[in-house]
Amino acid sequence: MKTKINYLIVLFVLAIAAPKANAQTLIQYWDFNGTLPAAGGGGDSLGNSNATYGALTANQVAKGLTAGHIIYSRPTKHYNSGTRDSILDNGSGGAGVYDFSNSNDTGGTAAGNLFVRARNPADSCVMYVYIPTTGYKNIQFEFALSASSTKGANYGIFSYSTNNGTSWNNLTKAMDTFNISGVYRPDTLQLLNPISSASAWYPVHINFSSDPTVNSNANVIVRMMLAGPNTHQQASGNARFDNFAVLGTIVAGVNEISAEAAGYSVYPNPVGDFVNVVSSQYTGAKVITLYNVVGQEVSQTQTSDLQTAISTSSLNSGMYFVEIQEVATGNKYTQKIVK
Repeated sequence: MKTKINYLIVLFVLAIAAPKANAQTLIQYWDFNGTLPAAGGGGDSLGNSNATYGALTANQVAKGLTAGHIIYSRPTKHYNSGTRDSILDNGSGGAGVYDFSNSNDTGGTAAGNLFVRARNPADSCVMYVYIPTTGYKNIQFEFALSASSTKGANYGIFSYSTNNGTSWNNLTKAMDTFNISGVYRPDTLQLLNPISSASAWYPVHINFSSDPTVNSNANVIVRMMLAGPNTHQQASGNARFDNFAVLGTIVAGVNEISAEAAGYSVYPNPVGDFVNVVSSQYTGAKVITLYNVVGQEVSQTQTSDLQTAISTSSLNSGMYFVEIQEVATGNKYTQKIVK
């Protein structure tokens, strides 16, 4: 009886640990840990002082996807004589919220953890986040939010474009849960709230899965305008942002046919120190590549054997993809695994 119970427990653990068919993949990510000046503070992280700054490029990008970038645009207003208008620079002590830079999880922060901050006076300043989604659907956008004090920007007003900025759409209730003092606001995020204004990090999540035009689209932009009385009345104070993450599920195509459907067995799953790739049909040479969740190659093996054992002992815990490419046919098949 005890053996049977243990067996059922093992099956239950495997069931909840196994990757789901529509598992979310991290496809674009900014941890801002490499922004300049790396010491934090006292400069423009985007590299110049023009009205429209240069781009911050995503530092993690899914395999085969164009890297996204961020542009911070400011008006020409100068509310305080002798004081420059808003800049986007960095500070130290970034968020653990949505921090995928440390073993692809949200439990820790990487060394040299930085964030970016939009500094007052920031009235009508706009942050444009370009997020190509080609090959992915069910898109979600996440980031961590904080403020230097109660002097930070009051609101972030959101919209998004699916045609590279030719036209803009308001967020819908299906996309967000923004509210101000308990009252639902479809587009306006309260940047100053009891968590953020205490210099703690507040998680923000926007779900675009209800709009199919965001899916597999190279021209998606998320736009946030800073607003509220603090943005033009305060010469100090800043809104802080960290760990911009874009997630999605793979759109099935010819090169995303599952390995199982093509006659391959990939086991065990979850894996231990090894994963076995067994072919029941194809007898020719093949290249077996392991990728992590952001599309970085972690190992590659070329073999003509029907069964190949690949070491996974050095991998961190997390989700990976096994890609099998048949040399003669050029066909590629994939299988998700968990370590």
